[in-house]
Amino acid sequence: MRHLEALFAAVMLLGTASCIKENRSGCPCNLHLDLSQVDKNYIHKMDLMLAELGGSTEWKAVDKSYFGDTLILQVNKSEFDFCAWGNLAGSIIDRRGRTISPTQPSDSLWSFYRPIQTRCEDVFVSVVPEREHIPVTIFVRGKTEGISHLEPVLEQVGAAFSFNGDAVGDLARTYPQLVVSPEGGAAFYCYKALLFTQQSATKARLELNYTYDGRSRSAEYPLGEMLLEMGEDISLSNQNPIVIDLVLGSESIFITIQVSDWEKHGVIEVTY
Repeated sequence: MRHLEALFAAVMLLGTASCIKENRSGCPCNLHLDLSQVDKNYIHKMDLMLAELGGSTEWKAVDKSYFGDTLILQVNKSEFDFCAWGNLAGSIIDRRGRTISPTQPSDSLWSFYRPIQTRCEDVFVSVVPEREHIPVTIFVRGKTEGISHLEPVLEQVGAAFSFNGDAVGDLARTYPQLVVSPEGGAAFYCYKALLFTQQSATKARLELNYTYDGRSRSAEYPLGEMLLEMGEDISLSNQNPIVIDLVLGSESIFITIQVSDWEKHGVIEVTY
């Protein structure tokens, strides 16, 4: 991601001798970025983006030593879309710098966006990042003897953002990663994934595919709708982690969805 190392060539100015006291219209603006609310425990790296109105888009990596402090940049006196993204690592940014697409394994993304005007000598912005990822844990337990080819899939989910944090792009699928299985001595299967802030609160689905007694079986759950009924809108930032507990029976599957430390949960039954 070479563009993340850009030095704001199009927007950062050093001020010249032409900036005289009587006429400061050609002098840069000091953009004061308050990074005191960037939590080092969760955000390990940060990249800033400035898109000048009618101009270019430039990215800059911020040294972690500025977290908890104030960073001052000199920029043109103009209008900008300003963004700060936390934990961009494997994610891909398109050549125009306008679309962010997480790869697998996904980055635990945070973002902050604000349009700013820099037509005065000093502008102050407090950067308060919001979490754009939702940790999802899926347990599969119960009547698991004789099961093979077990595969949970998150369907109709989005995994791309515009530079300002809006979910964009076509809906696709995500395959949660198996982290615990009976083959390792456990009494259950455990899968983990990151679900990102979504375009829609209701389109996300969970599909469970497996083979049992030689027959292929599949069950599908309207995950987004179920979460919304519980007060969790996955089209909004800063949503709670999700735990999905699937209990397999001989005739049905019980699914329990937990958020907020079991303060809210829902249970449904799907029969074969």
